[in-house]
Formats: sequence, C-alpha cells, structure tokens
Amino acid sequence: MKPTLMKNNPAFLSQEELIQSFVVRQEDLDLIVETVKENNGNSNQHVLIIGPRGMGKTMLVLRAMAYIDNNKQLNSQWYPIVFSEESYEVFTAAEFWLRTIFHLSKQTKDENLVQVHERLKEERDEKRLYEMALACLMDFADQHNKRLLLVVENINMLLEDQIGSDETWDIRHTLLNEPRIMLLGTAPSQFDEINNAGKAMFDLFKIHDLEPLSTKDSKLLWEYLTGQKVEQNKIRPIQILTGGNPRLLVIISSFAAGASFRELMKQLTFLIDEYTTYFKSNIESLPSLERKVFVTLANIWEPAEAARVARDARIDVNKTSSLLKRLESRGCVSIAKSSGRKKSYQVTERLYNIYHLMRISGSESNRVRAVVDFMVNFYEGKELAKKLTELTEDACCLDPAASILGAQGKWEKALTVAADFLKDPKLAKEFPNDIISFFTDAAVAGYAKEGLKILKNSACAPYLEPLVVALQMLTGEEYNAPLEVVEVAKDVIKRIEENKNKK
Repeated sequence: MKPTLMKNNPAFLSQEELIQSFVVRQEDLDLIVETVKENNGNSNQHVLIIGPRGMGKTMLVLRAMAYIDNNKQLNSQWYPIVFSEESYEVFTAAEFWLRTIFHLSKQTKDENLVQVHERLKEERDEKRLYEMALACLMDFADQHNKRLLLVVENINMLLEDQIGSDETWDIRHTLLNEPRIMLLGTAPSQFDEINNAGKAMFDLFKIHDLEPLSTKDSKLLWEYLTGQKVEQNKIRPIQILTGGNPRLLVIISSFAAGASFRELMKQLTFLIDEYTTYFKSNIESLPSLERKVFVTLANIWEPAEAARVARDARIDVNKTSSLLKRLESRGCVSIAKSSGRKKSYQVTERLYNIYHLMRISGSESNRVRAVVDFMVNFYEGKELAKKLTELTEDACCLDPAASILGAQGKWEKALTVAADFLKDPKLAKEFPNDIISFFTDAAVAGYAKEGLKILKNSACAPYLEPLVVALQMLTGEEYNAPLEVVEVAKDVIKRIEENKNKK
C-alpha cells in the first residue's frame, strides 16, 4: 500500500493509516504506554512530550491513543479525550474543563453532552463553571468505569499565554488529587511554567524530550516513504540536512525518491523553490521583531550568542535576548551551547536555515553550497583522482632528503607540496575527493595539526569547511560551526579512526 503522506496534520489520517505510517519512535511510544499502565493508583503521573515543530509529537500521541484503543486491557480502563492542536478558546481554568466536555461530546456524539456543553457555556460564574464542568466529566468517567486521558497539544501556549497564572494552580490541584484524570501534553520546548519552582506546573510532569531521528531511524522512515532501499552513505547526509526532523524528511522524500544524493543536491535549489510557500509562511507568521531576530540568526548560520545577533540585527542586546527566548518557546530556535549564563542559539529546523541561505546571494549562500558540495563528495565520492597524491609522491622521490629522513621527511615534503597545490581555489572543486583523502591520510599518520595549519591558510579553505572543523576537533582547537558542518566533521573523524585501525 502506498503510504499516505501528511506533513502537517497527522490527525487527518485514519487510525489504520496512522498505525501503518508509524515506523519510528517505538521507544517513545513504549514510554507513554508504560506510564498509562502504571497509573492505576490514587494519583497519576502526567506526561509532557517536548520537541520542536515537525519532530513527530502529534504523530506520537495519536499513535499512543490508537494503541490504547486497540489494547483490550487499556481500552477497558481509559477513555482518551483528544484536544485539537490549538485551544485558542480557553482562557480560564473553568474553560479548560468546558473545552474538555466539548471534545468529549464530539468524540462520543452524545446529544446529552452536547446539551450540557451548550448550557454550561451560559454560566458566568467561573468557580461554578469549574465545579460543574469537572463534575460532568467525573460523572462520565464513573458511568463508563474508566479514567480519562486528556491529550492536549501546545500546552505551553495554554498555560503561559492564555490561562491566568492563579488559575493554573486550580488545574494543578485537580490533576494531583483526581485519579480519574491523566494529562498527556506536548510543547515545542521547555517553558517557564514547568521550569520555575514558583509556578503551578513545576514538577508535575514526567518530561520526555523527543530527540532528532538517528541515522538508523531516518533510514527506516525514508524506506517506508519511498518504498526503496537506501544505503547509509545516502541517508546520513539527508539526516544531517534535515536535522533528523521527520517532517522535513517527508518533504525531501516526496521530491527525491529514486535520486542519488548527488542528484538530489544538484536539485536542491528546485526543492527549495517547490516548497518556498511552506518555508516562507512559517517565517512570515512570526511577529516582525521576532522575524528579524530569526532571520539574523539564520544569516549567521553557526551558533551565536545574543550579543552577536543583537549587533547584526541592530537591536538592543537585552531586547534581543528576550526575543530569542520567545522564539525558543515557540520552538523556532534552540540552545546549541550553554556555559554558565552564556547561551548560543541556532535555528531549530535546519532545512529552514538552508532554505534561507540558499535564497539570498553572497558569501553565505556560497558557503552553504560549498558545504553541500563537500557532503556530496565525502558521502558519495567515487574513484579518487589521486592528483595530489601523485604530485606529493613524485616530489618525495625527487627529494633525496625526504628519502633519508624516512616517513617523517616524506610527509613534511608532501605537506609542502600540498600547501602549494591548495593556492588555486579551483582545485578544491576539481579534486575534492583527492584533497579529503590526502588530509585524512595525513591525520592518520599523525600530521593533523600540520595539515590543519595548511588548510586554514589556503585559498581552498572555504570549500573544505567540514574537513577544517574535523581537524580542529581532532587537535583540540576551538571552533564554532553550523550543526551541519559539525556533523559532517564527526564523520570525517570517524573515517580517520577507521583508517587508523586498518593500519
């Protein structure tokens, strides 16, 4: 059966389609199911799933509900009530329970609940509404001898932006003391209401972070989406470019089925053009100042502190810091590094960053293209040209001193020739695999520091950024690079270590 692709609204899938398309995140599903099973006492453990946009939160919680629906034991004990993805109508604690009745009435198609909901909407006393709405829900639970499992997405928006802080304490009291209710929530990032010890929801939830998909899971999802087997040297760079984001993997798979990674990267500009409306709408939905900070961070590409973003955006640093925190709460940016009070931020959804940089002209666009070209050659490189190797070998044969000094003398002479070779930046495009091979071999031979010095000072350095960063990591030199570059650099180091083990 051809997979049904639903990039933004998994709730539109039938239960059968949902179960069929849930091919990754089994461990995350198991955690939710086990917690529900263990909630059989006088109080419940509530769960909060945290992950950026597109990371699969909705898919995960809906799959958990399908599991409960199809499991005889859990189905006899629990009745899930699934809220819509946003609850814009809820601004008080009482309205939270009123909205729960609304969703319950829709799911059960119970006319009596529909009438109760309509009647309670007329109640103007918030305390009475809270008590009456909650009593209605508890009556339903008792009549069916089931506990209620509330699935509430984007709960951060509900708790921080809509419901008053005093009233969240009422909800906490109910959730702590009412064993007939369990809350399963989602949020794009950590937020003050759960992190601040003075807030109502502090220490209420078991918090589970959704990690980016691993290479193995990216491969599983890609093969399901395309119906084609794929080698790891193709899926690894795609995982890097998407940041392991399932939604972005879906986007690329719909465009690239059957194409080699080399072909896909050649068509990257067409892919970006195809989804310009999608990317643009997400960026343009941000308030203007947040959008300016977001775009400034995207322009920088590598992780950046608030001070640098403020300078480039020409906004006060305190204001910039506040805007970055707001973007973090939306899941648009995330903390890449943290040291004391200093934090470095990056755009969360990596393909958005690539999209933005590819659309602008200038050095940053060229930088992205150079990294992509490097990835093509590193992950899908064919037979090496060996031009640089031939030159260095010839030079060593011609230099008697190199022969007398043995391996050390030969490598020193080879590196001198390599330095001269790299003076022409065009050669980085003409012989990329050769250069990668030479400097990884130099690192294996113990000349990583010498190779790094030559690369950094060469005209070819802009085209070999992942190789430069790999050698910086290997030699302990400080670096700050985009996530994509760092991930490729890690694979360069892995190749160096594998080659060392072969010696």
